[in-house]
Amino acid sequence: MNLGAYAILTTLLTLLGVVGLLSLRLVGLYSHQALAVVLLLGCGWAVVSRVWLASKGRLHLGPWRGLRARDGRSRLLQAAGRASFWAAASAACLAVFPRSAEMTPLIVALAGACVLRIAASFLTHRTSTGPTLVMVAGALVLALDLGRAFIGVSAATVHMAPPFEGEWLVLQGGPSPLQNHHLAAYNQRFAVDLVRLENGRIFGDGTGNAAVNSWEQPLRSPVDGRVVVARDDMDDAEGANFVTEAADAAGNVIVIELDTGLFVVLAHLRHGTLRVSEGDRVRKGDPLALVGNSGNTTMPHLHLQVQTHLDLWHPDNRSVPFALDTAGHVLSRNDRVGAPVR
Repeated sequence: MNLGAYAILTTLLTLLGVVGLLSLRLVGLYSHQALAVVLLLGCGWAVVSRVWLASKGRLHLGPWRGLRARDGRSRLLQAAGRASFWAAASAACLAVFPRSAEMTPLIVALAGACVLRIAASFLTHRTSTGPTLVMVAGALVLALDLGRAFIGVSAATVHMAPPFEGEWLVLQGGPSPLQNHHLAAYNQRFAVDLVRLENGRIFGDGTGNAAVNSWEQPLRSPVDGRVVVARDDMDDAEGANFVTEAADAAGNVIVIELDTGLFVVLAHLRHGTLRVSEGDRVRKGDPLALVGNSGNTTMPHLHLQVQTHLDLWHPDNRSVPFALDTAGHVLSRNDRVGAPVR
């Protein structure tokens, strides 16, 4: 393959990979898992390719040779441009990786892989400008999305009590698509997904749904209001479950109407555990149900949001920012709510 064809091929493959990663933003799959896969694949390819180059005697610190020459400075800039993508992807992934006890070893291992991948950008044989420009553009988008996680926080419209006891972790929530897959849905921008922590861990010693510490945790009303939806007819899935009908996405659900006309939604509840019926008046602290794994879920958790309309899928329905009293601010990924039960 001549140099021109090689440059075109690598540019197209790089463009396809970067566009594929960033397109996950549109469908809510732009996550720490996707970023980790990209980083690990990139690290694996870097190791294999550099070992092969070394076996051929063609591996060298290319960008650092002949810096006084124009082509030497160009190689260094290109290496820095490619490294910027891996640095941005590493920062984005590590910033949003779930902060639970069982994830700590994975975070440490991934951090090592990130350093290796960034360093490998400066071990090169030959380069072309096309892939570098694509990767710099991808780095800018990743940096922008990471910045949104810190500067895009909204003020709370509703303050309410935590609907649970103990310590809980926000797995999905926040102003950046890196933090929150709900942003891909028009009606769930400020929704959060929460899981219970036991000794800092998401998972326990059980099997199936019981392996998740959130399973069958009691929920209480976070507000004073009137129950307008109390659905309890869906069986709980064992593990991940994806429904085909939008109306079933929330699974077993309770919706409470506030005096302000807004609605509080608690979704993915345990089948057969609802303690309230439609029309009931509830006050803060009243028992509602247990956490389940019904509807569109990956594991037992609580989906919590405040919205403008009764029907989650009404075309004009929008979620609004809320805060729990113990946190005091709109929740984002990796925020912890409550205190460990001792």
